[in-house]
Amino acid sequence: MANDEWSRPTTEQLTHAKSQALLALQTERSGWRLRRYYDTAGDYAGASFATIGTNDASVIAADDLFAVTLLSVSIPAGAARLLTEPGGSSDTVNEALRALPTESLRDVEDGGLRDMETFYRRVKAALAKAGVENSNPWVTASKLCARKRPDLLPVRDNVVCALLGLLPKGNYQVDWQVFRHLMRDQEVLDAIEAAAETAMQDADGTLVVIDREPLRILDAALWCSVIMPDRVEATA
Repeated sequence: MANDEWSRPTTEQLTHAKSQALLALQTERSGWRLRRYYDTAGDYAGASFATIGTNDASVIAADDLFAVTLLSVSIPAGAARLLTEPGGSSDTVNEALRALPTESLRDVEDGGLRDMETFYRRVKAALAKAGVENSNPWVTASKLCARKRPDLLPVRDNVVCALLGLLPKGNYQVDWQVFRHLMRDQEVLDAIEAAAETAMQDADGTLVVIDREPLRILDAALWCSVIMPDRVEATA
């Protein structure tokens, strides 16, 4: 990292994260989980989070806020105004959005991480609850950032961070570098592709709409591996 003030993941964190990712992506389990998560007839957000509405690449708009609520978070009314009404916060947030690296996370160099940081921190500041001291909406901010750039910014929440061993939770500097490490690992990329193919092949007439971005599929597989029990356990 060019700037030594940034927190860095340890070798142990990188190794553990890869191990957990590969476990979550095992096709015998991840295939049916992803199929359920991306089933358009179900109530999971997978089929709609990145695609519902216009999702204008240059601005945050009302459809983006709605999409984020599909991931079980709420947007304060004041934050909704700050992020969508002209002037002030919306201008600075959208400026940072447009300044993001054009590459996917796999190809982003350290300088690009700084641009990601600027966007993320401006989004998080706008989402803070009015009148609440030390408001820290890091999960909501991460989800909104991922909505805008699903190829670049991972959906970070307590479930996924705990699974990957990313503690203390909410350290975006470490988290992004860990996810970048995973997206640069060919074994992980092959497992993501295999999991997505299995989900589609075994759909049996179910309309399944899977994200195009490998980072989003990885996010979904990690989350589902914790939230969805194995089918054997579920039918016992």
